[in-house]
Amino acid sequence: MRKKALSVVLCSAMMMGSLSTAAVAVSADAAEEVAISFYTTETGKDDYFQDLIRDFEEKNPGITVEYIPAGDDQLQAWMALYAGETGPTVSLMDPINIYENQERMLSLTDQGFVSNVNESALSTFTFGGDVYGIPMSAAGVGILYNKAVCDEAVGGEFDPASIKTRSDLEDLFQKIEAIGKAGTCFTGVNWSLGAHFLCQTYGAANGDVDARVAYVNSIIKGETKEIESDVFNGYMDTFDMMAKYNLNKEDPLVGDVNIDAMSLADGDCGTWFMGDWAWTYLASLVEEGAEFGLLPVPYSDDENDTINQCIATSYAKGYCVDKSQNTEAQQAAGLKFIDYIVNDSYAQEQTAVVTGQALPYNDFDAADKLSPLGASTSAYVAAGKTFDFYGTANLCPSDIWYECGAYMCEYLSGNCDRETLAGNIDAYWGNQEER
Repeated sequence: MRKKALSVVLCSAMMMGSLSTAAVAVSADAAEEVAISFYTTETGKDDYFQDLIRDFEEKNPGITVEYIPAGDDQLQAWMALYAGETGPTVSLMDPINIYENQERMLSLTDQGFVSNVNESALSTFTFGGDVYGIPMSAAGVGILYNKAVCDEAVGGEFDPASIKTRSDLEDLFQKIEAIGKAGTCFTGVNWSLGAHFLCQTYGAANGDVDARVAYVNSIIKGETKEIESDVFNGYMDTFDMMAKYNLNKEDPLVGDVNIDAMSLADGDCGTWFMGDWAWTYLASLVEEGAEFGLLPVPYSDDENDTINQCIATSYAKGYCVDKSQNTEAQQAAGLKFIDYIVNDSYAQEQTAVVTGQALPYNDFDAADKLSPLGASTSAYVAAGKTFDFYGTANLCPSDIWYECGAYMCEYLSGNCDRETLAGNIDAYWGNQEER
């Protein structure tokens, strides 16, 4: 079978010889003026980035930063810069882009700012034991809850830490149903079910990153079947249980995020499987003072399994430094820029305000600037109760949400059984290259 390519890799003919990096460090002398460039694939945040650049330049005299905003074809525009031998000094890219072009990038492993990054946030950007990217923010994935509904259901103050197992979660759903509300809500769309729910089955419940990669490779080689996996079946048991209490169970593929956000905000359901980015939909709907948070998705009834009490966390964008088309002085200045992003209190606060998401930095103390859902994710990060959603940049292919999401939607609608679902997912993996 023809193997699918993960995504476009920059042509090696574009590559220039890597410059020596032995002397490159954040503390490099910036007495001489140096001009660097910064490229981002994060759209709609031009004012934010330009504000950070102004502040950085004021605090680092002698360094000027050219801002190159993303357009409609972000990756293609990045490739064009390299083709013209003007590769950006610092880029903010998807992990897979950094992974596929790590030969161009400066290893950040020994830089001081790495110690301020939450350890669990680094694996997506760690290749062959070296760190090549620094995450911009952390997006929490799990079960959103309306605290007022949950308080009423439990007859007092709802404690999210009380949900340690699948049975605990079902007990909550039953109590919510007893007050006339739907226990939970699935938005029946491929990206939510095929990426965010299914990809948990390749997560930390399988072990460390090496164990997760080995598991995926065993499926690709046909040595393991999904239906034989305790982790897959555990998450699907939880999926089945949630489907039983689903607000949309009569029309499970209605798939309207805005309607489901309104249902949670209005208290028609007590919980909703989604992520902290959903505040975008909720913010204009909730009453002032209303409280919302995020619960993990427990995959078993083992209350001693810490994964049941951790949320999956995605690091969608990361900062990297080019070594192939930038001088050592430029590389050193680029490192200073990332150090500023990670460690400067103003930069942290602005990032929190603009993204509304948790920052995976150990000294982050601007959680009060986040959305309620972002603050919930931040609390999990601070408590060490997160696991890197993908684990490594190339673990789950970029089209898994589309291909396997269709199978998950079919399963949710009752049009196939679990064995058929598992077989379809196995066939999908059979067309992939080993990780």
